[in-house]
Amino acid sequence: MYSWWYSPGANRQEKELWEETVTPYLGRTLGTSQEMYDAGQMLMVPLHAAFTMHEKRWQQEFSGHFAREFARLEAESGNEKMEDRLGRLQYLYLSSRFLVLATQSGKRELIPTYMPSVLYREVERLWKQAPAWQWGRKPFEGGMKERVVWKLSEPKTDKRYYTAIMDEELFLFAIAADLRTYERETFNGKIESPLITDVLATADKAFRKGVKFRGDGRWVFQPGIWSDHPDYLYAGRREKKANMKPAPVKDIAWDTSHSHRFPLWLLSMSQAQQKDSTNRRFYEALRKGMEKQFYEQVLIQPSRDFPAYRTKNFIDGRNGVYRWGYQSLGTDNGYGPYELSGTLLLGWWTFLDSERIRHVYDKMSQQFPSIANVAGIYNEPDTPRKQASTQQQVKLRSLLMDLSSGMEVKLKN
Repeated sequence: MYSWWYSPGANRQEKELWEETVTPYLGRTLGTSQEMYDAGQMLMVPLHAAFTMHEKRWQQEFSGHFAREFARLEAESGNEKMEDRLGRLQYLYLSSRFLVLATQSGKRELIPTYMPSVLYREVERLWKQAPAWQWGRKPFEGGMKERVVWKLSEPKTDKRYYTAIMDEELFLFAIAADLRTYERETFNGKIESPLITDVLATADKAFRKGVKFRGDGRWVFQPGIWSDHPDYLYAGRREKKANMKPAPVKDIAWDTSHSHRFPLWLLSMSQAQQKDSTNRRFYEALRKGMEKQFYEQVLIQPSRDFPAYRTKNFIDGRNGVYRWGYQSLGTDNGYGPYELSGTLLLGWWTFLDSERIRHVYDKMSQQFPSIANVAGIYNEPDTPRKQASTQQQVKLRSLLMDLSSGMEVKLKN
């Protein structure tokens, strides 16, 4: 059980920014996978703030949004394309967090009728029924479960990254964890889905196998697994140069952009465990260890030379080039040192739940948005399709910084 703490009530500026940004966002219909993906990223901090700040109107806006979207998802059941899966999962995770927050807050009336059944059905379909794509071979007909079990068996493959536990799978683990928390809150432990138990047992094996500790509680996940993936082939390069050759790093860790989901994934996994259990202690230790790894090895403090917070590009503290020549970035282009720092603006690192991380967001909130113009590091690399941030996007990010500076989660005794 968790309890969320926040000084009740939003201030005037936060309410104004919310009305200008989040309210219209929640009024949109999410017609594409990309729109679902973006909503899952941008709305996660506002969702948690709605409950931690006890803002009833904000909670009701989310409830209305999910009622519309889940009626559509119910009607479109089974029509998902494999290439749309990640965006859908990111959005379903936003939804499962709403389910948990509404239930824990004693506000089940906010939960749309379709939501629990759709989430259970999606987990079952993706875990056991829908073919799961895989690099270098035909899809697994037995779903994600078959794919994860295959990966954990350490098969011989042409590329190391073929056996990486991906964000698709980690999102599904976290959604299943949220459903277990929902079951315990709703049925007081008397009803537990065998499906969810199965997913979480496999998830636990994946985490225990993938986590590699680095001392003082710090850790990284599956170091080296992505070393031969095209996105990581230039991780050993310290600067961007035309026509440069690959420089892979044998034990490279995940990039910080993908890693920013771990704080909340781990929170979901921890919440799903029995109080005082070995598993609860394991996931809480991972949350604390990731906080140390991020703050001490990845985050760069402002200085005279550079006035804004930055992050290194990889969660192990390395800062080489990422995604050189990536399709959307173009030839001889990619993310140079510190150029994944924009992920900070999503606010998800606040779910690591430490005073010093909240302090970072408090300082960023005071600097933003003026610092964004000085610290171009928060922008995407120049691309032919790059567009300047709209005023509304700047305002939304400003709100995210403000909200991220205050959220706190504590275990109940």
